[in-house]
Amino acid sequence: MSSNLLRGFAVAIAAIAVATASSAAAANRHVLVVNETNHTLTNLYASSVNDSRFHGDWLGRSVIHPGESLVVNFDDGGGACMMDVKGVFSDETTVTDRYNVCVGAELTFTGN
Repeated sequence: MSSNLLRGFAVAIAAIAVATASSAAAANRHVLVVNETNHTLTNLYASSVNDSRFHGDWLGRSVIHPGESLVVNFDDGGGACMMDVKGVFSDETTVTDRYNVCVGAELTFTGN
């Protein structure tokens, strides 16, 4: 192989690596959160699966009443796609699940 061909191959591999990393970083993390329960969703916590603690309420001052929904941007600034998500309801029940915020367009809470 010529050195120009090898250099071209190396550049192509580097470009693929950069594109893959930047596509995860640029992924849309806007998720429609739907409340199909009988209780108001009062708090919504989420953190990267690599983080052992939940940080802040992603709803802020908002709540999601039964039958309603809200678009939440789960961009944590760290590029995480897999998130542990915890919903807290007005009757004090909690639901915790793992969710891919880069792929999923809708997160629906059902039951209770």
